[in-house]
Amino acid sequence: MYKIRTIDIWDTLLRRDCHPECIKLATCHHLLLTRLDQLQPALQDQWLLYQVRIDTERLLAEESCAGGGDDEYEITNVLSRWLDTVSVGGFDPTLPKALAEYELSVEMKRSYPDTGIVDFLQDYQAERSAFLSDFYMDAEMLGRLLEAKGLKHLVSEGFSSCDVGLNKRSGGLFNHIHEKYEVAPEKHVHIGDNLWSDVESAERFGIKAIHYLPDAEHELRLKREHLFSSRNALFKHVRDLCRSEAELFTLDHNETNSAFLLGVEAAPLFIGFAMWIAEQSLKHGLDRIFFLTREGEFFHQVYSKIFPENHHAGHTLPPSQVLPVSRLSTFVASLDEPTFVEVSRAWSLFNQQSISALFLTLSLDIAEFSETLDRLGLGVNDVINNPSESRQLEELFNEVEFRDALTRSIKRQKTLLHDFLCQSMPQKGERVGVVDIGWRGTIQDNLALVMPQTHFHGMYLGLRAFVNTQPANVTKEAYGPNESVSDELNALFEVFAALEMLCSSPNGCVTGYQRNGEKISPRRDISTEENIAFFRFTSHFQRGVLFAIERWHPMLDAYVVSAHELREQGLKVWDGLRVSPPESLALIFMQTPQHDVFGFGDLFARSQVPSLTTVALSPFMKTKRRNLIEFVRRVQWTTAIDKMQGIGWFHRKVLLIIFRIANEIKLLRMRATHKRRQRPA
Repeated sequence: MYKIRTIDIWDTLLRRDCHPECIKLATCHHLLLTRLDQLQPALQDQWLLYQVRIDTERLLAEESCAGGGDDEYEITNVLSRWLDTVSVGGFDPTLPKALAEYELSVEMKRSYPDTGIVDFLQDYQAERSAFLSDFYMDAEMLGRLLEAKGLKHLVSEGFSSCDVGLNKRSGGLFNHIHEKYEVAPEKHVHIGDNLWSDVESAERFGIKAIHYLPDAEHELRLKREHLFSSRNALFKHVRDLCRSEAELFTLDHNETNSAFLLGVEAAPLFIGFAMWIAEQSLKHGLDRIFFLTREGEFFHQVYSKIFPENHHAGHTLPPSQVLPVSRLSTFVASLDEPTFVEVSRAWSLFNQQSISALFLTLSLDIAEFSETLDRLGLGVNDVINNPSESRQLEELFNEVEFRDALTRSIKRQKTLLHDFLCQSMPQKGERVGVVDIGWRGTIQDNLALVMPQTHFHGMYLGLRAFVNTQPANVTKEAYGPNESVSDELNALFEVFAALEMLCSSPNGCVTGYQRNGEKISPRRDISTEENIAFFRFTSHFQRGVLFAIERWHPMLDAYVVSAHELREQGLKVWDGLRVSPPESLALIFMQTPQHDVFGFGDLFARSQVPSLTTVALSPFMKTKRRNLIEFVRRVQWTTAIDKMQGIGWFHRKVLLIIFRIANEIKLLRMRATHKRRQRPA
């Protein structure tokens, strides 16, 4: 029996489910999310912070060697020097210790006991056992780690190189052990994985050195190190894993194949968006997050799947919930006055207004104004083009009876919406995040106008140029395109309606609110026609996304992937949906009507394609031209036309030319708008 048995920690007693450097990267990410304003502008990136951390360790190692010791350093000293380098104007003196404790918690999360070490040690008995590690955490921290992993019974004591400034590589730490315990080298057995530090270096001093390198675990370690070397390698690994498991799942569970597999492939877009929302909430110090219906219901499922305990990178995320709202349910409440100019804020979004939809939007009973409408020459079923320029509509708003009714409606709806929001926002003056698919954030504007003391930070998948004056208590950002970048990204908006369909819910559109005692609840209008697409395709797609999250997120968490790093993958998904979707998606999109109470006032049938006659007469007949433009504006997606069934070859080619021209014109307008905004005032 030996007098003493020393055992290496990493890849001997403990193993990590990631590359060791992921632990340091996690500390950088943790710091970045809440201390952005304290960091140098040129270093506000986790990889840049990580590189400075490595450089700091190198400098401290050189200083230790210059002082006569080995190239050792202790974590709080590293973090103090690192923070001095990366910060602007200093930092809280307690921060290095707090970060060291966070890093230890990450080690605890990412490490697990080696499966074979307990049995292996049976062959090397000794009077006492101790851990021996070349590491920058001291023995006390390593002891806590081993205790958390249930290994303290194997090594109740031990030494870390940073405690004594000596390491195994030089052999100085072995000498320290012999002096400390007054033991001869031949009475000492050491076990570890590193061929030099744990074996050859120990043998130079006459120690019995045992090389512990089990094949299966070592192979896993090499794979994990490879995945850290390249984000592309990591992403490819997870994509391949998802694809193979999803194909088996569809066979075993009779899942709708194309929609489910499309969701699996599309998952990076929604995972990155959810991670970005979490990062935004921490960077902006948000108090709570609202996911706006309808697409927000799916986004919240994704977000909750990724953050089930409401924590990210060592930080507590703000509480989140789905908020049942719509443009229709919030617009009237956001009005200040019952005027034509105020209401025209809605018409900046579209160029048609159904008379019946106008009264529904304003929460007024159209039957009470039949005489007024007759006198003004307006029919219930009329659709007004360019409503902001309509003399008849302007005259309607000048009618005293109409203005008085609208004044009462505004007051009633404002009170209902305000009280409904207060049920979810009990604290005044909060910083609230709102999440939606996009595209201009008009619901957020409405909420901000109703709650002027609350700051609303919008987080969107994509943002188009704002067409209305932005409230002072509003900020907005987009994970994807925002019309201030390249034409390539702006082209992604072509498939916006299909994305809305893929992210929709079966719970209908919120049309308003009703008071039930002290509680206020939303009223919903559920479209059976729209829900056909949800149950045939969208629900399977969303299940595919959620399936993939279970494979993606553990790897992204272990390897400390930021939302920004996943963004390129997500935009490739988005562009893939635009230019090369499965035929099943394009077909069901064209078959599904669009429920648009706000403005158009009815279900818009995408399947009712303008005839060749309509196309030919559109330059000469206003009605035909309007029908063609409305179809192009609402569909936009060129590939859907290309895959559409039931029309002839020539008919399809003509429509494709029109759609391509229309989308090019739109890109030119976006570019012109962006240039105009860039000009100095």
